[in-house]
Amino acid sequence: MKRALSVCAIVLLTLLGLAAPATAGGDPEPAVGGEERAVAAGGPCGSTYRHIGHYAIGSPVKAYMDVYWSSTTKRNCLVTNHTGATYGVLLYTQATIKPSGSGYSWPSCPSSVGCDGEMYRYYAGPVYTPAGVDMSNKCVDIKGYIMDIGRTLTNIHCG
Repeated sequence: MKRALSVCAIVLLTLLGLAAPATAGGDPEPAVGGEERAVAAGGPCGSTYRHIGHYAIGSPVKAYMDVYWSSTTKRNCLVTNHTGATYGVLLYTQATIKPSGSGYSWPSCPSSVGCDGEMYRYYAGPVYTPAGVDMSNKCVDIKGYIMDIGRTLTNIHCG
């Protein structure tokens, strides 16, 4: 039910032109919509999270990995969003996040705190860094997949 409401909200915001996140880091993309888009983008992970990174998957782009940070919870969050021709198409989609460093392994999928990977039409996630791990002075590693196209970024958004 929660996911259905989130999907409805994203579809509505997309139709209104507000769902695409503003560029806050990551790969460059022209900003359209200014602050309204940034406010709308804060929603997938919770009200205390702000958008800090936007990374393309594929060429041409099939999806984006959007990274969020909460100074309240001291955690990062990741959502992998379909875009363009993949938007609304049922495809394997995955979002995976973990703290950088040798003491942390990639979380298991299909469903854990740090990994969500299944057949989705719009997005995978949100997924979070582990509870109890203060990410304030740590870097984050992320992985995103859509179909068989993936992207991994390590040691980004360091506290």
